[in-house]
Amino acid sequence: MRIKLFHLAGILLILLAAACDQEIPPADQQAENPGSSIGDAADPDIIADLPISTRSFEMGTAGFVPRNYPNSSNDDWNDLLEYGAALHGGIYGVHVAPGEKANEEGILEQAQLAFELMKGVEPYIAFSISHEQGPFTPEKGEELIRVAVANAKKYQPDYLSLGVEINSFYLYQQDTFDLYVQYVREAYDKIKVVSPNTRVMTNFQFERMRGEASLTGQNFESHWHLIDKFTGKVDMFSFTVYPFLEYKSVADIPDDYLAEIREYTSLPVMITETGWPTEDLASGVAGSDQDQIDFLMKLIQQANGIDVEVIIWVFPHDASFGIAGGIFDHLSFFENDGTPKAGYKYWQAINSLPLD
Repeated sequence: MRIKLFHLAGILLILLAAACDQEIPPADQQAENPGSSIGDAADPDIIADLPISTRSFEMGTAGFVPRNYPNSSNDDWNDLLEYGAALHGGIYGVHVAPGEKANEEGILEQAQLAFELMKGVEPYIAFSISHEQGPFTPEKGEELIRVAVANAKKYQPDYLSLGVEINSFYLYQQDTFDLYVQYVREAYDKIKVVSPNTRVMTNFQFERMRGEASLTGQNFESHWHLIDKFTGKVDMFSFTVYPFLEYKSVADIPDDYLAEIREYTSLPVMITETGWPTEDLASGVAGSDQDQIDFLMKLIQQANGIDVEVIIWVFPHDASFGIAGGIFDHLSFFENDGTPKAGYKYWQAINSLPLD
């Protein structure tokens, strides 16, 4: 069975909007951390079995998905803000459309939630420019600049992405892609004025970039040439990495899968979304706890090999999103009710390794 691929940025936007529609209590009314954290002592036997002994990358998650989502209680939301995101590492992704619930000053409601209420993480902002929003226009470009500059000035994020899976936009809106590039280049200069230490990037869907993702039922040609359009106006590049869009088993993923990136850029690299399912998919992809662990082991070894700077494992908890045949429903290291999966102990063990 083949599945239609939906733009994952759209899924994250749905979750972000849902979070901001919930009643989030003030910080002084949030729940206490019960003591569990990614900093807890990692299993020494697992550490010994890891394929790496140091890591090049920081770690984190993305998506406002507390336990029991979409029927989360107030305590569930509190716990995500207080300690739940930090269970995955020190980086947290806020993926949002440029004008999504921004106030008159351009400050995003989702950014306020992450930067001002979420504990133990350093959020970054990634702006989605979806082909589903229609052609890129000067009005959209001006809004991107306005909101990007406003949030960069207020929050001084370490990272800011001026696109999410932007090559998906290119594949469907090629006539206006160069206009988007023009505004990215202008935004870069203006962001650097108000937040010179923020590292600005754009983002590509890796499997599509390679001309793969055949299990979506769609055929693509590789389009690495897009990287050259941003020369001099990005500090790094980022990718969403979902090999299960092309490969039915972890064993089929080439051992040099990520190495192709270094054929096209020497800039720092960030993986802003990745994961492997713990249940089989209708497309024929084999999913289990062990498959997830096996993918994680292959991922970290390859990431170290090309000096990936950050790995974001998507979603704090599983949830029934009901999108694209459920291919994103079982990617997290935590079940919907908050129960850790077997892979989480490996994620903890990786986080305990020293950074290069």
